[in-house]
Amino acid sequence: MKISKLEKKKKIAGYFFLIPSFFFLGAFLLYPLAKSIIMSFTDWNGFSPEYKWVGIENYLRLFTATPAYWSSIKINLTFALISTLIQTILGFFLAFAVYHMSSRWQNFYKVSLYIPVILPASVIAVMWRFMLSPDTGLVNTILRLVGLDFLCHAWVGENATALGTIIMVNTWQYVGFTMVLYYIAMQNIPLEVLESAEMDGAGKWLKFRYFFLPMTAGTTETNVILSITGGMKSFGLFYMLTGGGPGTATRVVSMLIYSTAFVDYKFYKALTMSTVLFLIILVLVLFSRWVGARHSDLE
Repeated sequence: MKISKLEKKKKIAGYFFLIPSFFFLGAFLLYPLAKSIIMSFTDWNGFSPEYKWVGIENYLRLFTATPAYWSSIKINLTFALISTLIQTILGFFLAFAVYHMSSRWQNFYKVSLYIPVILPASVIAVMWRFMLSPDTGLVNTILRLVGLDFLCHAWVGENATALGTIIMVNTWQYVGFTMVLYYIAMQNIPLEVLESAEMDGAGKWLKFRYFFLPMTAGTTETNVILSITGGMKSFGLFYMLTGGGPGTATRVVSMLIYSTAFVDYKFYKALTMSTVLFLIILVLVLFSRWVGARHSDLE
């Protein structure tokens, strides 16, 4: 089938308008990424234009003589996986509940649950530091009022509770985003399909099981990828809420990279850490995509 001259001109015009996008993508994403990976094989200190090629020495040291990095990776993985699990399940059920509300209550809950998403990490951190204060914080005050004094803690000041507290705060902030994505996906389920199921005697549980769950599988995959990548890159909430403490109990990889580059001025080491972190995130994303595709094939 021959392509007309008009269609060819349209295609050429389309490619022409894509040139600025490719330019910015190359200049501000691909080039810095490639440059960072290349410089991770050197001893560059971040300031001097002079550096020496050291090959894989930085990577060998990272894998064999940098236990702090792998400890931070473990914290990131724990945070990302638990946050993703809670956020995805809770967001789905919140969306399912909102979907079945009247339009007035739908608007109220959608706005209320989404407000924390638009707040800066600094605002979230300051607000929750006051609420989690051991002596005057709202959380411990409520626990004392209801006679649960034994549950009071220095929530971000104890090894046993610090990471769990940050997971809770992160879930509070972003579950509204997950809920909105699921709600939009549920809105796209054809009403004719649900009405036909009701006519055949399907109740809420059967519709939930055979329509809402499978027909929002794509959204689940999106939520999982966004949540895991966000969790692996987390910095602001940890930095402002706990500072990585107590000790190093909540020191995530981004904080270690930051201190390595801008406190110790070992940019070569920070670039090596960043490159490995990028590869770990890439593997997690590809694995999530593979699981999602496999689940779709089974259905």
